[in-house]
Amino acid sequence: MDMVLSVENAEKYYGREPNLKKALDRVDFEVSAGEFVSIMGPSGSGKTTLLNCISTIDTIDAGHIYLGSQDLASLPQQKSARFRQENLGFIFQDFNLLDTLSIEENIALPLAIKDIPAKEIKSTVRSLMQRLGIEDIAAKFPAQVSGGQKQRCACARAFVNKPRLVLADEPTGALDSVSARQLLALLTELNGQEKATVLMVTHDPLSASYGNRVLFLKDGQINKELRRVRQSRVDFYHAILSEVSAFGGAGLC
Repeated sequence: MDMVLSVENAEKYYGREPNLKKALDRVDFEVSAGEFVSIMGPSGSGKTTLLNCISTIDTIDAGHIYLGSQDLASLPQQKSARFRQENLGFIFQDFNLLDTLSIEENIALPLAIKDIPAKEIKSTVRSLMQRLGIEDIAAKFPAQVSGGQKQRCACARAFVNKPRLVLADEPTGALDSVSARQLLALLTELNGQEKATVLMVTHDPLSASYGNRVLFLKDGQINKELRRVRQSRVDFYHAILSEVSAFGGAGLC
């Protein structure tokens, strides 16, 4: 199976001596094409820092992060924005939709930036919206739709460009339980049907159980890994809960 992401002994520091903080401590893992990997850990464990470094928003101080054959540590800053546009999709907790654009225009934005012909954009976006059940709100603006619909829009925008890697940062954090389950089921469906590779940071064991692997971060290090092997999602959820309890309950996430 093709390797999409490879993180090799990544280290990240903040501050200066004597108050130097090591946010990432020799983090090492790989993600294969088509995987859905969840990352859990307590506040301050390095989850957000890791996601920022993978997304090229921040840079590591030692080690390597490869997306395919591209070493992100050596990617020039002036090329990072274009690299993100061409290779990454993002789903955020607060949606990050543009209020002045319609739902359809928000989803189309990653394609419009690439100068794809308007007819092709419209066809691609409408097809995806139909699959996600939001074609009826295409002309509405973010302020006119529900939180669940906003998140579906954000999900569509992340996948519309067929990125090599989708990064999801607490995607269910602003949703009620029903909308959260719908979004997670949607992510699982797109992961399967589009063969999209997903890396999701979450504090929620239920959300994490929708992936096929969970990495536990603690003090900037990967402390534990759980794989879903011929388990139902419910069984995997209980396995994650047991691991969380072993690390002190809610303190882990």
